[in-house]
Amino acid sequence: MLRPLIVASLPILRREDLKKVQDVDADFVELRLDYLRERVEPTELAYLKGKVIVTLRDRNEGGVGNIDHDEKEAFLKKLFDLGVMYDVEESFLRKRKVPYEGQVVSAHYFSRLPDKEEVDQIFSRFKQAYTVKVAVSNLPGYRETLAYISEKPNATFMPMNVKPMERLAFALLGSKLLYTYVEAPTAQGQMNYKEAKRLLDFLFENGK
Repeated sequence: MLRPLIVASLPILRREDLKKVQDVDADFVELRLDYLRERVEPTELAYLKGKVIVTLRDRNEGGVGNIDHDEKEAFLKKLFDLGVMYDVEESFLRKRKVPYEGQVVSAHYFSRLPDKEEVDQIFSRFKQAYTVKVAVSNLPGYRETLAYISEKPNATFMPMNVKPMERLAFALLGSKLLYTYVEAPTAQGQMNYKEAKRLLDFLFENGK
């Protein structure tokens, strides 16, 4: 059983919130810049390279607010040049030419479940991603869908709208990343990163 890496989600409401990253003892901190009202330049994030995953998620992707697609494309390309990892939605990559190699490629299913063929296509197309992340709603058959995704190499997967312990349980099936939160959940079912770390430490220390 592989231990998932912990990603602690942190909404960035103002520039000063970036200072909180250094105090988070997780493998990665997800910077939710879609919460930010003021403009931040990619160069301002360069010093966080290797520690953060930058997320700019539109409302229809489960994010906050609406982001101009031209600005988003330019922002992500600059992050790529700086070597700062980001999370980009698979649907956005179908519309825009943004580098995805070494990045987190996400697919969220809010109102339906993907069939096996669709899952196969996503993982085949984005083989060079750092990980392909698939999140599905708790619709009838979602457990079977997640079990199928768990067999894919380099996969991150999670159910939505479930309790935190179920999210953790699915991550133990081989998910590369486990999404948690720093101060408050940014998605239903997230666990505080400190609690997740405590549980994983217990499970994997006792499993040696």
